[in-house]
Amino acid sequence: MELCHDYGPHFVVKGKDVSAHARSYLSGLVGTQRRKNIERIGEDVEASNYQGMQQLISDSPWSDEEVMEQVAREADGLLGGHRHSALYLDETSFVKKGEASVGVQRQYCGRLGKLENCQVGVFGCLSRGSRSTLVGYRLFLPEAWAKDESRCAKAKIPQEHRVHQTKAELALEIVRQSRERGLRFAWVGGDEIYGANKTLTDAIEDLGETFLMDVCSTLLLFESDPSLHRPKMGRPVKGARPSPKPEVRVQTVAKWAQECFATESRLITIRETTRGALRVRLWVKALWQWDKSSAAARPRLLIARQEEDGNLKYSLSNCAPETAWERLGYMQAQRFWIERSFQDAKSELGMAQYEVRGWRGWHHHMTLVCLAMLFILKERLLLADEVPLLSARDIVELLTYYLPRRNRDEDAVLHCLRARHELRRRDIQRRQKCARKKLTK
Repeated sequence: MELCHDYGPHFVVKGKDVSAHARSYLSGLVGTQRRKNIERIGEDVEASNYQGMQQLISDSPWSDEEVMEQVAREADGLLGGHRHSALYLDETSFVKKGEASVGVQRQYCGRLGKLENCQVGVFGCLSRGSRSTLVGYRLFLPEAWAKDESRCAKAKIPQEHRVHQTKAELALEIVRQSRERGLRFAWVGGDEIYGANKTLTDAIEDLGETFLMDVCSTLLLFESDPSLHRPKMGRPVKGARPSPKPEVRVQTVAKWAQECFATESRLITIRETTRGALRVRLWVKALWQWDKSSAAARPRLLIARQEEDGNLKYSLSNCAPETAWERLGYMQAQRFWIERSFQDAKSELGMAQYEVRGWRGWHHHMTLVCLAMLFILKERLLLADEVPLLSARDIVELLTYYLPRRNRDEDAVLHCLRARHELRRRDIQRRQKCARKKLTK
């Protein structure tokens, strides 16, 4: 694979070349095996070495940051620099058993829609139209983990990363890093987890970025600049905060839409889809946002779009008031593509099928998944004119033919079965030994 050759120098560390193991692992990620952990990749990819790949992912000191910087720059060359280029922020979760995997705890799992034992990662996705790929990520480290030095040491978390940061703070880091790496995007998008976080959206605006993010229906917005002021009479009260003028109307996003959507909304065309032109009813209003932690209010645009079921979807932006409604509608509708990126990465490229516990292993795996996604993107763009409907699944199936795979005759299947049983036997013995140690303490 040409891509492996381009990235080969990153896998030469301390005089040792582990690029062959990286090639094998990447070949396994773009294979058709139902599971894509190291064990199954070793069974599937010809000339692969299980122990070599295990060491590559879990312990080898190659720099995931350097690889991701090249991935991001290449992605920008394919998708950046266009008026429709955008950086989307979102999180995804990975269900895990036990307590040893780095960052794991019982927390909200978006994939299952409930509290579950899982890891959570915050990701950045560069998108242009219907094309997208992941260009950055951060592992969310819960507060309980950050405070537990022994647990952090066991997971080999670098000292500088043994600190709890909120998902919004991680998302802001991704925005900053994306610009530092030279990514060119016209706006930042995200769902309501990030859009309703005023600290985050203000910080993004302070970086000079445009954002358009979803918000919840209960968010409070002011009709005009509330002209924040402190009381002039009487002695100053310690800890007193500025407050808005009482005559300025303030109400929830849902209330503003209830008042105006029916009479002021317009039917606009957003883009062409496989079902034809996407036409939606949209409404935009200039309002102001403020909370008690802020020294001043900020002007915002509220965008409401009517869904097929009649419900309204709300977004907030710092775009200029004169921005065309068609443009705002297009920007609001594009966040779908990061969800599609997660879908392809998890269903076709083994994103959630890793079996590593440490900090380095998690980051190495995610880096190679992002590299696999970049390869898929390149192939889709290369063949866009000849095969416009080419999907990630199509490419994975084609690579089953073009990439060398192990011969799956009877002897090979039995050999893999014996090897799996031996690994399971060793794991059982290890667990029994650990249990005995605990009993003797």
